[in-house]
Amino acid sequence: MILKQLELANFRNYAKASFCPNPAGNLVIAPNGFGKTNLLESIAYCGLGKSVRFHRDDEVLKKDSDSFSVSADFLNDTGLDLKIQIAWQERRKYLKIDGDPIRQLSKLYERVKVVYAAPDDTMLVDGSPSARRKYFDLCVSQIYPAYVGLLRDYLQVVQQRNSLLKNSFSPLVKKSWDRRFCELLLEILDYRNRYLTEVNRALEQNYPAVLNQVKSLRLLYRSQAQQGYPGTLEKLEELVASLEPMEKNAQRGLCGAHLDDYEFCLNGHNLKTYGSQGQKRITVIVLRLIQASLIENLTGIRPILLFDDVLAELDADNARRIAEFVDQRYQIFIASPREELSAQWPGLEPLNFEETAS
Repeated sequence: MILKQLELANFRNYAKASFCPNPAGNLVIAPNGFGKTNLLESIAYCGLGKSVRFHRDDEVLKKDSDSFSVSADFLNDTGLDLKIQIAWQERRKYLKIDGDPIRQLSKLYERVKVVYAAPDDTMLVDGSPSARRKYFDLCVSQIYPAYVGLLRDYLQVVQQRNSLLKNSFSPLVKKSWDRRFCELLLEILDYRNRYLTEVNRALEQNYPAVLNQVKSLRLLYRSQAQQGYPGTLEKLEELVASLEPMEKNAQRGLCGAHLDDYEFCLNGHNLKTYGSQGQKRITVIVLRLIQASLIENLTGIRPILLFDDVLAELDADNARRIAEFVDQRYQIFIASPREELSAQWPGLEPLNFEETAS
C-alpha cells in the first residue's frame, strides 16, 4: 500500500501540516530536534490507532492544545483509495475508515499495514519479556486481526482469576474461570506458534544475504510452564489445577501467555547474553523486514516501512544489503540526521522537512 497524503493538526510539534510523499518513499533528513520521529510516528498512528512511543493518547498532543487529528489517504494494493481519520478530543478518540466510524482496532489492522523501526529496538533483545510480548503480539495482530479481541478477552480472564486468587472463592467458580483461561490460552498459543514458525522459516530461507553476521539466528518461545504447555484442553486444565496451591500462596496466576517470553538464539547461545551490539542491531532490523514480508505474504498487503534513524550505526556493507533487499518493494520513510543516506537510497526523494513543521 502507498501513503498518498498525510494531514496533521496539533500532533506533537505540528500545529498544522500536510504533505504528499513520493510513492517509493521519502528521506526525512534534518538535525535532531526537528520532529523527524514525530512525523513517522503520525504515519504509524494511522496504521495502529495508537502511539508507538507513548502509552496515552494525550501524550502526542501539541503543547497547549486540547485536541489533535491525523488524516491519511492511502492507495491499497488493489488500486482502491482508503481514507483513515483519527481524532482525539474531550479525552476520547474517534476513528473512521472511509468516513465510517469504527470501534475495534482489529478493523484498522485489517486495512492498514505499517512497520515501524526505532533506534531503541535493541530492547527487543536486551529488554524485558513484556517488551518482547508486546512486539510479537502486535506482529500477530497485524496478520491475524482476530487476535486483538482474543488477547483482550484473555487478559480480562487473567485479571478475574488473579482477583479470585487474592480472595476466598468457590471451587466451582474458580474451575469455570480456569476452563475459560485454558481455552483462550490454547488459542493464543496457536496464533503465537504460527507466527514463530513463519519467522524461523524466513530466517532459514529468505535472509542469508541480509543476515551476514547473524546467519544462524533462531527465535525460541519460552513458556512459564516447566515442561511446556500441553496441547489439549484436558491436560492444560490438569496443569493449571496442579498449580493452584502455589497460585493461592502467590495470590496470582503463575503460568500463561501473559508471562511467557521469546528468546533470540545465535549459534546455540542466547543473543541477549552473548551477542555484540552490532549483531543485536542487525537482528532487530531483519526482524522488522521479516515482519513486513510476512504481512505481505500472509495478507496480500504490502506494508509501509518507517525507519526512524535505525541505519545510522550500521556499517556500509550491512546498510547496502538492506537497501538492496527493500529495493522499492515497499514505500519506505527513512528519518535520519545524516545527509549521506541519500547516496544509499537513490530512489527516495528528500522531504523538505523544515517547511512541514509549524
